[in-house]
Amino acid sequence: MKIPFEYQEKEIDVLGSRFIAVMMPLERFEEIDACLETVKDKYPKATHYPFAARYLPNEKASDDGEPSHSTGIPLLSLLQQKEIDHIFLCVVRYFGGTKLGLSRLTRTYREIAAHLLNEGTFAREISILMERISLSYSDFEYLKRKTKDLDVEIKDVEYDISVKLSLMGNAKILNSVLELFPNAQILNEKEMKIKRRIPND
Repeated sequence: MKIPFEYQEKEIDVLGSRFIAVMMPLERFEEIDACLETVKDKYPKATHYPFAARYLPNEKASDDGEPSHSTGIPLLSLLQQKEIDHIFLCVVRYFGGTKLGLSRLTRTYREIAAHLLNEGTFAREISILMERISLSYSDFEYLKRKTKDLDVEIKDVEYDISVKLSLMGNAKILNSVLELFPNAQILNEKEMKIKRRIPND
Protein backbone atom coordinates (compact mmCIF):
# COMPACT_ATOMS: atom_id res chain seq x y z
CA MET A 1 0.00 0.00 0.00
CA LYS A 2 1.10 3.56 -0.69
CA ILE A 3 -0.05 6.74 1.04
CA PRO A 4 -0.09 10.42 -0.01
CA PHE A 5 3.16 12.20 0.80
CA GLU A 6 1.52 15.61 1.20
CA TYR A 7 -1.46 17.81 0.25
CA GLN A 8 -1.80 17.92 -3.55
CA GLU A 9 -4.39 19.14 -6.06
CA LYS A 10 -5.21 19.41 -9.77
CA GLU A 11 -7.84 21.45 -11.65
CA ILE A 12 -9.66 21.19 -14.99
CA ASP A 13 -12.55 23.03 -16.67
CA VAL A 14 -15.28 21.11 -18.50
CA LEU A 15 -18.06 23.05 -20.26
CA GLY A 16 -17.65 25.94 -17.85
CA SER A 17 -17.62 23.83 -14.68
CA ARG A 18 -14.50 23.82 -12.52
CA PHE A 19 -13.37 20.48 -11.12
CA ILE A 20 -10.60 20.56 -8.50
CA ALA A 21 -9.26 17.23 -7.26
CA VAL A 22 -7.64 17.39 -3.82
CA MET A 23 -5.88 14.66 -1.90
CA MET A 24 -4.22 14.71 1.49
CA PRO A 25 -2.86 12.24 4.04
CA LEU A 26 -5.48 10.91 6.45
CA GLU A 27 -3.83 10.45 9.83
CA ARG A 28 -6.90 8.87 11.45
CA PHE A 29 -10.26 7.74 10.03
CA GLU A 30 -11.98 10.11 12.47
CA GLU A 31 -10.34 13.10 10.73
CA ILE A 32 -12.46 12.83 7.57
CA ASP A 33 -14.72 15.73 8.61
CA ALA A 34 -11.69 17.90 9.39
CA CYS A 35 -10.19 17.13 5.97
CA LEU A 36 -13.48 18.04 4.29
CA GLU A 37 -13.59 21.34 6.19
CA THR A 38 -10.03 22.09 5.02
CA VAL A 39 -11.17 21.70 1.41
CA LYS A 40 -14.31 23.78 1.98
CA ASP A 41 -12.28 26.55 3.61
CA LYS A 42 -9.96 26.71 0.60
CA TYR A 43 -12.77 26.37 -1.97
CA PRO A 44 -15.88 27.93 -0.39
CA LYS A 45 -19.39 27.92 -1.88
CA ALA A 46 -18.72 25.13 -4.37
CA THR A 47 -21.72 23.25 -5.75
CA HIS A 48 -20.55 19.81 -4.62
CA TYR A 49 -17.76 18.23 -2.53
CA PRO A 50 -17.97 14.46 -3.21
CA PHE A 51 -15.17 12.46 -1.61
CA ALA A 52 -13.69 9.06 -0.86
CA ALA A 53 -11.50 8.13 2.09
CA ARG A 54 -9.53 5.07 3.11
CA TYR A 55 -7.91 4.20 6.40
CA LEU A 56 -8.04 0.44 6.29
CA PRO A 57 -9.99 -1.46 7.35
CA ASN A 58 -12.33 1.57 7.14
CA GLU A 59 -13.58 3.20 3.94
CA LYS A 60 -16.10 5.94 3.24
CA ALA A 61 -17.57 7.65 0.17
CA SER A 62 -20.01 10.51 -0.38
CA ASP A 63 -21.75 11.87 -3.51
CA ASP A 64 -22.54 15.15 -1.69
CA GLY A 65 -25.69 15.86 -3.68
CA GLU A 66 -24.58 14.48 -7.04
CA PRO A 67 -26.68 11.56 -8.43
CA SER A 68 -26.48 8.47 -6.21
CA HIS A 69 -23.31 6.36 -6.73
CA SER A 70 -22.13 8.69 -9.52
CA THR A 71 -19.09 10.11 -7.76
CA GLY A 72 -18.17 8.86 -4.29
CA ILE A 73 -18.14 5.15 -5.11
CA PRO A 74 -16.17 5.61 -8.38
CA LEU A 75 -13.59 7.68 -6.45
CA LEU A 76 -13.33 4.98 -3.79
CA SER A 77 -13.01 2.30 -6.48
CA LEU A 78 -10.08 4.26 -7.93
CA LEU A 79 -8.30 4.27 -4.56
CA GLN A 80 -8.88 0.53 -4.21
CA GLN A 81 -7.54 -0.20 -7.70
CA LYS A 82 -4.42 1.88 -7.10
CA GLU A 83 -3.95 0.39 -3.62
CA ILE A 84 -3.77 3.74 -1.83
CA ASP A 85 -4.39 3.93 1.91
CA HIS A 86 -4.47 6.68 4.57
CA ILE A 87 -6.00 9.08 2.05
CA PHE A 88 -8.74 11.67 1.78
CA LEU A 89 -9.68 12.39 -1.85
CA CYS A 90 -12.21 15.09 -2.73
CA VAL A 91 -13.24 16.57 -6.08
CA VAL A 92 -14.66 20.07 -5.74
CA ARG A 93 -17.15 21.14 -8.41
CA TYR A 94 -18.24 24.66 -9.25
CA PHE A 95 -21.21 24.25 -11.63
CA GLY A 96 -20.80 26.32 -14.79
CA GLY A 97 -24.38 26.20 -16.07
CA THR A 98 -24.16 23.29 -18.53
CA LYS A 99 -25.28 19.83 -17.41
CA LEU A 100 -22.88 17.07 -18.40
CA GLY A 101 -25.19 14.07 -18.27
CA LEU A 102 -24.71 11.22 -15.83
CA SER A 103 -22.11 9.16 -17.73
CA ARG A 104 -19.94 12.17 -18.62
CA LEU A 105 -20.30 13.55 -15.10
CA THR A 106 -19.03 10.30 -13.57
CA ARG A 107 -16.24 10.05 -16.14
CA THR A 108 -15.10 13.62 -15.50
CA TYR A 109 -14.93 13.13 -11.72
CA ARG A 110 -13.02 9.91 -12.16
CA GLU A 111 -10.62 11.30 -14.79
CA ILE A 112 -9.57 14.38 -12.81
CA ALA A 113 -9.03 12.20 -9.74
CA ALA A 114 -7.05 9.67 -11.78
CA HIS A 115 -4.82 12.44 -13.20
CA LEU A 116 -4.05 13.65 -9.70
CA LEU A 117 -3.30 10.16 -8.41
CA ASN A 118 -1.13 9.34 -11.44
CA GLU A 119 0.91 12.53 -11.15
CA GLY A 120 0.92 12.81 -7.37
CA THR A 121 3.68 12.14 -4.87
CA PHE A 122 3.32 9.13 -2.60
CA ALA A 123 5.17 7.40 0.18
CA ARG A 124 5.29 4.06 1.92
CA GLU A 125 4.88 3.80 5.66
CA ILE A 126 7.67 1.75 7.18
CA SER A 127 8.40 0.68 10.73
CA ILE A 128 11.77 1.72 12.12
CA LEU A 129 13.51 1.31 15.42
CA MET A 130 15.17 4.13 17.35
CA GLU A 131 17.82 3.27 19.93
CA ARG A 132 19.37 5.84 22.25
CA ILE A 133 22.78 4.52 23.26
CA SER A 134 25.94 5.49 25.09
CA LEU A 135 29.34 4.20 23.97
CA SER A 136 33.05 5.03 24.05
CA TYR A 137 34.70 7.44 21.65
CA SER A 138 36.63 4.65 19.94
CA ASP A 139 33.45 2.63 19.47
CA PHE A 140 31.73 5.72 18.10
CA GLU A 141 34.36 6.11 15.37
CA TYR A 142 33.98 2.44 14.49
CA LEU A 143 30.19 2.81 14.47
CA LYS A 144 30.38 5.68 11.97
CA ARG A 145 32.48 3.56 9.63
CA LYS A 146 30.18 0.52 9.93
CA THR A 147 26.98 2.47 9.28
CA LYS A 148 28.33 4.53 6.39
CA ASP A 149 26.94 2.18 3.73
CA LEU A 150 23.93 0.94 5.72
CA ASP A 151 20.45 2.42 5.91
CA VAL A 152 21.06 3.55 9.49
CA GLU A 153 20.92 7.18 10.62
CA ILE A 154 22.95 8.64 13.50
CA LYS A 155 21.20 11.55 15.20
CA ASP A 156 21.36 13.82 18.26
CA VAL A 157 25.00 13.16 19.15
CA GLU A 158 26.14 14.38 22.59
CA TYR A 159 29.82 14.39 23.57
CA ASP A 160 30.61 13.88 27.25
CA ILE A 161 32.60 11.27 29.15
CA SER A 162 31.07 8.91 26.62
CA VAL A 163 29.21 9.57 23.38
CA LYS A 164 25.42 9.50 23.49
CA LEU A 165 23.49 9.23 20.25
CA SER A 166 20.33 7.97 18.61
CA LEU A 167 20.37 5.30 15.93
CA MET A 168 17.40 5.01 13.55
CA GLY A 169 16.78 2.30 10.99
CA ASN A 170 15.35 -1.07 10.13
CA ALA A 171 15.14 -3.15 13.31
CA LYS A 172 16.97 -6.16 11.85
CA ILE A 173 19.86 -4.05 10.53
CA LEU A 174 20.02 -1.99 13.71
CA ASN A 175 20.19 -5.04 15.97
CA SER A 176 22.96 -6.59 13.86
CA VAL A 177 24.96 -3.35 14.17
CA LEU A 178 24.47 -3.16 17.94
CA GLU A 179 25.74 -6.73 18.33
CA LEU A 180 29.14 -5.35 17.33
CA PHE A 181 29.20 -3.16 20.43
CA PRO A 182 28.64 -5.34 23.51
CA ASN A 183 29.84 -2.56 25.83
CA ALA A 184 27.33 -0.01 24.53
CA GLN A 185 24.63 0.98 26.98
CA ILE A 186 21.03 1.08 25.72
CA LEU A 187 19.38 4.18 27.19
CA ASN A 188 16.06 4.09 25.39
CA GLU A 189 14.32 2.14 22.64
CA LYS A 190 11.13 2.77 20.70
CA GLU A 191 9.49 1.70 17.48
CA MET A 192 7.91 4.27 15.17
CA LYS A 193 6.45 4.59 11.71
CA ILE A 194 7.78 7.03 9.13
CA LYS A 195 6.83 7.95 5.58
CA ARG A 196 9.45 7.27 2.93
CA ARG A 197 8.83 9.02 -0.37
CA ILE A 198 8.40 6.86 -3.47
CA PRO A 199 10.30 8.22 -6.50
CA ASN A 200 7.96 9.32 -9.31
CA ASP A 201 8.08 7.23 -12.47
